[in-house]
Amino acid sequence: MNTDVTAAIQESVTAAMRELLTAGQEAVRAAERRGSPETVAGLDKALCALPLLDMDDQAHRILNDALTAVTRAVDAEEWTLLADVEHAVSRLMHEPDGATLEHPAVRAVGVLAIRCSIREEKAGAAVAKAWNRGYMAGLEALRVVTGAIRGTRDGRALDKAVTEFLTAVRRAIPYAALYETRRALVEFARSYGLFVVGMRQTMPPGRWEYARRIGNAVYLFEVVPLLVEGHPYGSVAVRRTAEDGTAGPVRYFPFSSVETHQQANEALYRI
Repeated sequence: MNTDVTAAIQESVTAAMRELLTAGQEAVRAAERRGSPETVAGLDKALCALPLLDMDDQAHRILNDALTAVTRAVDAEEWTLLADVEHAVSRLMHEPDGATLEHPAVRAVGVLAIRCSIREEKAGAAVAKAWNRGYMAGLEALRVVTGAIRGTRDGRALDKAVTEFLTAVRRAIPYAALYETRRALVEFARSYGLFVVGMRQTMPPGRWEYARRIGNAVYLFEVVPLLVEGHPYGSVAVRRTAEDGTAGPVRYFPFSSVETHQQANEALYRI
């Protein structure tokens, strides 16, 4: 076959693989922004679109793990409990007069908060963090809901507390699915010879807060607080770990403003 034709075919295949990779990353970002059965189903669609032909055993295994985690997230009972909270609290906010501690909002918030605690106990360290955030936000929401019924909290406080609770739960439900999907996308890129630029990946409790696979190395990141290491707006600490496990020195990249520091913390919270 003509060399130019072969090169053109290869370039076309590479472009198609990159499009699939980009679609997968967009699906992850959508679920990070707002977890829902629909956005989590988007992860399944993106993963099922990945061709298996040139994937090795490791990539196959990680892809299957991701599909399993996504299916569990789509089918999670917590989506129904979350909807129960939304409906019950909406009813309380629109018809507060005469409400007592027997109101469905109290039960709905309490049930979902307890479910977060149960899920936290059964989850691995990284995923447990997400469920703990949901549990703690649920306790605060329950406190504000009961306060609203007693007349000691206003509607704005109620809306804020419940919104923060539901947002935390929306992040917790697909947390494991997102983690495994990010891994699967890295393995897909590696298998098809694409230059790997992995997405932010959460880390277990410790100094390093997230990691990214770039090329053949893994980069560890920590968002450093303001005024630490001599940087008034804070910084990002980065350490490169080579494929053979050799770790490089820690380097600090300062933020240019408080706003950029806040943006980094928000991005970290999303994962």
